[in-house]
Amino acid sequence: MSLEKYYFKLPDFIKFNPKILKLSYDIADKIKQSNGVPSQEYLSELSSEGFEIKDARRKFRTLYVELLIFFDKVCNKYDIDYWLGFGTLLGAVRHGGFIPWDDDIDLVVLRKDYNKLIEVLPKELSKHNLKEHCGLTLLLENRKNFFDDFNSVYDVEDKNGNLLIDGKYNFLQVAWLKPFVKIDIFPLDFIEDNELEKIYEKFPPAQYKFYYEMLNNKVKFFDQIDAVRREVGFADHKTNQFSDTIEGVPHWKIRIFDYDKTFPLSSIDFEGHKFKCPKDCNHHLTRMFGPNYMEFPKVIENHDTLKLIESQFSSKEEMDNAFDEAIRFLKNLNEIFE
Repeated sequence: MSLEKYYFKLPDFIKFNPKILKLSYDIADKIKQSNGVPSQEYLSELSSEGFEIKDARRKFRTLYVELLIFFDKVCNKYDIDYWLGFGTLLGAVRHGGFIPWDDDIDLVVLRKDYNKLIEVLPKELSKHNLKEHCGLTLLLENRKNFFDDFNSVYDVEDKNGNLLIDGKYNFLQVAWLKPFVKIDIFPLDFIEDNELEKIYEKFPPAQYKFYYEMLNNKVKFFDQIDAVRREVGFADHKTNQFSDTIEGVPHWKIRIFDYDKTFPLSSIDFEGHKFKCPKDCNHHLTRMFGPNYMEFPKVIENHDTLKLIESQFSSKEEMDNAFDEAIRFLKNLNEIFE
């Protein structure tokens, strides 16, 4: 049983207590660190990989970028302001693309554009014949998908038909299902000016409680999300700052960003293509990772999605062909996108 499942079994007055919750996050972080890989050791192993693995990584990232290009075109069509977030922004600034041990893409949007994406993204996926290839997910109560006529991004099976991913996060996600690459899209909320100091204590328990109760079918997403947001101190109107919000991976430290250091958005190179980024990337990265974000961490957590992808296929040849077909499909689509 995972540490999270043990924690779920605690009485509510314990597991939602701010001090206990913070302690649990600290313990989880220490466990991750102890199970991590020294970054220099990982980089050394990466440099010694053979041609076949390097080629698979190249195709993996190419497919990822083509899916991101499609997403960028959808956002430009509907005047939606997204930008590269979290480790993806760090990778763009520090590496010009993916962090060597990272293998996902994180994007962020403000609430108004996030709601617009929920409306237009399924239309564009359907219009461009992507429904059979892609999953689209926004989880409601008890892992139910809001997009009931789409595959879920968690409908990922190995070659024997076994599910590979536990579906539990309640932010917008889009994926090419086979070979599997997934983009996470996180909403950000404005904070009421008079709630700025209080939100540091109010946010983590509220976020975790909502996450827990949604997974356990105790709340219905759209019945509760706005009430929880207002209770914490989030606003539907523009203020001077915005932050992580209730939807997302539960964590202890809320990250708050200045509006004037974000907009107007700029652009940055990521894997040879231009994508949107904050006006002041240093401001965002310092708030997320601290002032030494350009330094490599001593220990890293390797997501290892490439091994997950390998388990989807019976042979390397089958996997390579699937990558080539997916990349060709998306490149052709991106060239004619309207």
